[in-house]
Parts: sequence; C-alpha cells; structure tokens
Amino acid sequence: MLALKLGRVPVEIPAPLDDLIRRLVERRNGRAATIPLDEPKWLFHSIYPGQPIDPHTLGRRLRAIGVPPQLARHASLMDIGSELPAVVISRLLGFHQSTGEDWTRDSQGFGADYAAEVGLRLQERPPK
Repeated sequence: MLALKLGRVPVEIPAPLDDLIRRLVERRNGRAATIPLDEPKWLFHSIYPGQPIDPHTLGRRLRAIGVPPQLARHASLMDIGSELPAVVISRLLGFHQSTGEDWTRDSQGFGADYAAEVGLRLQERPPK
C-alpha cells in the first residue's frame, strides 16, 4: 500500500493505482538535478529541487492533455463535500469554515429550498 501526502495527512492509495504512481516517480525526468534527502520527493515536482510544481504550470500541462483543471477541482471538492462535514473540509484543505459549508451544501444537490419552490410552482398551476 502506498501513502501519498499532498497536505497534512497522508492518504492510502489502493492497488493498482499505487503501482502506477510508483512508476511515475521512478521515471520522472524533470530538470531538477537533485533533491535534498531531507525533503520529500514531490509527485508533481518543480524545476527547483524539493519544491512542488507551480499551480499554473500544472494547469497548463493538464489542459494540454485535455483535462480541464477548474472542472476537475470543482468535481473533487463536490465529492469531498458529499462525504465529509464542513469543519473537516475546512481544516483538511485550509479553507475558511464557511467555504467548507458552501461545498457541503452545494454537494447535496439543490436542497430543500429548491424542492419547496418547485412544490409551490406545482400548486399554483391551474388543473388541466
């Protein structure tokens, strides 16, 4: 089992994804000549030893292979919001708690307010 640390808490990566990530790290061919031993090896490394890739550079690379980074980010946050409480999201990802609450609420669909509005509209229609 592989543990991948992108934030404060490592995440266990199940097979077969763990083997793919290991191969990616082994075959990396970045411009960095060395990485100091006391710093972690980044999965998405910068041209500077021991540093992660710049978010804009990663975004350009993702777009080049057909992955829209903003949509992928939002989809990931919606998924996290559907599974975790807002306080956990805010602490885990470094968001303000109100941002975590927004993602949690948005991940639950349109919510009760939307359902109530649709119900009122249906009541206001004249019978056919």
